[in-house]
Amino acid sequence: MTTAPGSPTLLKAVSRRADISRIDFPRSAPVIFEDDLQRLFAGEVEERTARLLAGAETLASGPLGEEDLRTMVREGHTLKGTARMMGFIAISDAGKALEEAWRGVASGEVTPDEELASALGLLASQMVPAVRADPASGTPGLATGMRTLRRALRGEEEPAPIEPRLLRPQGDLDGLLGAIDSWAFGETVRVNAAGLFRLINEICSLRVDSEALAHAVGGLARAKLDAAAMAEELEALAALVGNADKALLDLQARAVDLAAAPLSEIAASFPQLVRYVSRRAGKEVRFEMLGVDHAIDRQVLERLSDPLRHLVVNAVQHGIESPEERQASGKPRTGTLLVCAEVREQRLEIVVDDDGRGIDWAAVRHTALRRGLISTSAAADPDVLRSLLFSPNFSTAEPSAMISDGHGLAMVAAAVEALQGTVVLDTRPGEGTRITITVPTSRALQDAVLVAAAGQTWGIPAIAVLDRLPLAAAGLRPVAGRLEMTWGGSSIPVMSLAEAVGLRDTREPGRVVVVSTSLGPTGFLVDEELGRRQVAARELGPILEGVPHLTGAAMLGGGDVVVLVDPNRLTATARARRDTGPRRRVLVIDDSRGARQVVGGALGSAGFEVDLAASPTEALSVLAEQTFDAIVMDYVLPTMDGATLAAKVRQLGVKVPIVMLSGAATAEDQSRALAAGADAYLDKDDLRQGALAAEITKLIAAA
Repeated sequence: MTTAPGSPTLLKAVSRRADISRIDFPRSAPVIFEDDLQRLFAGEVEERTARLLAGAETLASGPLGEEDLRTMVREGHTLKGTARMMGFIAISDAGKALEEAWRGVASGEVTPDEELASALGLLASQMVPAVRADPASGTPGLATGMRTLRRALRGEEEPAPIEPRLLRPQGDLDGLLGAIDSWAFGETVRVNAAGLFRLINEICSLRVDSEALAHAVGGLARAKLDAAAMAEELEALAALVGNADKALLDLQARAVDLAAAPLSEIAASFPQLVRYVSRRAGKEVRFEMLGVDHAIDRQVLERLSDPLRHLVVNAVQHGIESPEERQASGKPRTGTLLVCAEVREQRLEIVVDDDGRGIDWAAVRHTALRRGLISTSAAADPDVLRSLLFSPNFSTAEPSAMISDGHGLAMVAAAVEALQGTVVLDTRPGEGTRITITVPTSRALQDAVLVAAAGQTWGIPAIAVLDRLPLAAAGLRPVAGRLEMTWGGSSIPVMSLAEAVGLRDTREPGRVVVVSTSLGPTGFLVDEELGRRQVAARELGPILEGVPHLTGAAMLGGGDVVVLVDPNRLTATARARRDTGPRRRVLVIDDSRGARQVVGGALGSAGFEVDLAASPTEALSVLAEQTFDAIVMDYVLPTMDGATLAAKVRQLGVKVPIVMLSGAATAEDQSRALAAGADAYLDKDDLRQGALAAEITKLIAAA
């Protein structure tokens, strides 16, 4: 139920535990009816196997990208855990088989072929009919799918079929047809997400062009014109541009709405889930949900499904005490679990709040010290202990065989950070735990604070920006060789944004931007602040795969490119790199400002110190005065091509490795470049994860 206008804010609703959408689950509550359980589970199986089938179909025609492979592994993993929790053992085993097979493909241990792709698709296709079959044994089709996948993984040939004497239908044909029918003709229509988000990006690009045109028209209108007619024409043109911009804004809003879905799509199953888990755990739980009618970007929604499910289950299993324990401590026998959602300024805030036992910090401290994760002195720091809760595989209890596999809050934090969001944990010993997730409502459109650093434009998610202030007002001070400042009553680290992304500062910084990160508030030094804009983020493709702190790019008016950074990962990468010693220096030569920024950022994130040159003339001038460990250049350059430039570089006596990049050069061009002195040639369309950095590292080592 969505909070009506004028109603209390989310936090007030949490604090007073408003009696809205209240569902009481006493210990004596009846077991979920089998039909309800089947419907609840079947919907999720249909959704997840559809993605597994699509992945298998893609694998049959070629390799999948790293992110797609992670999705396949995650879908199999989630089906395994959810099916086991719901009691569908056969489907859980099938999910485990799919997870392990896809994990083998992702790691390179399994070489995919058409037979394996077919087996993966066959097993996924048999999971929906199995929902209606015996939970323990599944269907004959599911068993056949398991055997087929095992044979494909072992490289065995399909045995010759035996002609049966009598053909009999096996299983419930009506159930299978019903499953297929519900798959094809559901009540909701799923849009083509890829095409839709391309549409949104194109709309935003049109808005950029419109803004640039409006700016130009404004400049002409302010000029001194002799002809009144010209002024009238300009006025009419300005009105036309304004109308077009309004139309584009409306179209953009409609497209974004089309890509949205209500939170209830993932939260509708929570009441039954809580009832089921609380019954299994012997708990009495009153469950409340607020604000689940809010609609957000479907991409965000799907990525929140597993984390929220985990938090809800974890609160029931480990947070809320047994009725006897609660009664002994003076609490009501029935515990309360509250899930609230609220949207404010393109931000979605979700609170999962329970009135259970809270986190046992003594147990956390004991486990951390026993495993050698922290020192004795650090064990007294609450922030250190809090950060441990979000570390992979950290747990003070044995994982539940019913649901959890030990990933805990680390999985939640990773999923939220991937959405450029934040997770805040607040626990009160003996009173309960509140976890607040804040994420943007859209992945396609993002509010970004634009800043200049290293001669480039960068975008920081506005959701992460805490403060912006002039350098003179920051009060920077050196501490142990590093910069700090006082903000919010505490000392926080400060670092150069240019150096954090691996580039060189081109001028003295003028401002400090304070951002929220998983390691705490951090200040970034930037040249100047360029304002706040709503941008359409685009994937950067294979050249930046494996560079987690550069998340995308967006076009601005005039052809400028802004690269979007992830403050969480950027801070962690920069801190980890500070003590690695001197870095190899690389010169990147490209006449495209956006390409220089993207390639330079990718190499900087890989640990190289990067300098940029916009033309062959500038590059030759720099090379005549400075030394580098490697050179990366585009083949297509103004005034001369890459082969000619490579020859001129060699004429200067420069012997360092040269890597040529191009997305348009022919085989003849490639041969000319290599003959002129280039050491390697990489096609931009064929760059795989880390290929450029790996090639440079290899060439430097061999030089």
